[in-house]
Amino acid sequence: MTEKPVTDTTENTDAKATEAKADQPVSEPPHSKPHTEVPYSEPPLSKPPHDEPERSNPPRGKSQHKRKHKKKHYLLRILIVLVIIAGAYLVSQLNYFNVNGIAVIGNEGVTDAEVVKLSEIKMGESVFKVHPLLVQHKIKKNLYIESVNVNRKLPDKVEIIVKERPLLAQFHKDAKFVVTDSEGMVLDITKKEHQATIIEGVTVTGAEKKKTIELKETQGLKRALDLLNTTDENDLFFKRVVFKGSRVDAYIYDELKCAGKYDNVMSAIKSGTLKKVVYDLYQKGEEKGTINVYNNDYCFFTPK
Repeated sequence: MTEKPVTDTTENTDAKATEAKADQPVSEPPHSKPHTEVPYSEPPLSKPPHDEPERSNPPRGKSQHKRKHKKKHYLLRILIVLVIIAGAYLVSQLNYFNVNGIAVIGNEGVTDAEVVKLSEIKMGESVFKVHPLLVQHKIKKNLYIESVNVNRKLPDKVEIIVKERPLLAQFHKDAKFVVTDSEGMVLDITKKEHQATIIEGVTVTGAEKKKTIELKETQGLKRALDLLNTTDENDLFFKRVVFKGSRVDAYIYDELKCAGKYDNVMSAIKSGTLKKVVYDLYQKGEEKGTINVYNNDYCFFTPK
């Protein structure tokens, strides 16, 4: 008789029960609340480490005290400034500081009265109303004046120091004199003759104040200015210079002149030879005649 194999019915039963449960729908337990989504929020910041002390605001009373203290100092400074301004104003109104004298120094051709008139300073006004820079600007409107310094001499004096522009030459034009400086700039056009060398033998074609004089001759202005500037540097002075082509007559006195070619006369001036001859004639009292200038600084005097 053949024996049938024995199977484990318990295991088969459990497996079938498990499959049956899997096939059934899952039902929510009774009395359970509906599921809701909770919004995400960042976790709270962690406290600073123990080794870093937490900052604490200063006591409110101390900060208010500091602000009040600063405000007091600010108001005090404003008050001091106002007091100084008021005091300065009161002092400036005292008669003790009224202008009682104006001194003009350094002028020769320009008169004191003309300088004071240009300054517009009034006698009796407060010396503090005299503004040096403004006064200097007014005085320099006169082209004969090269520079000006104005100083208030307390309590009641004003000092004006002027430096005049050197007058080098004057040219004839329409019965008037065109006065120029060492660079040929026109300083004045007047009927009055000035203490400057008169240039003749040239023709003036243009003359306007503050501008360079214009001559018909191409090299006329350059030759005239070079001659006079060289003369001034060597301590000589000509009353009158007459250009005659390549030659020149330079008058030391009304009737004493030196004559020769332009280049020869320039050379004799630079070397000092002409100055020596003029000095010797002055020592002898000679005021009439001609100093003839030749090559190599050779000079020969012919009395008149």
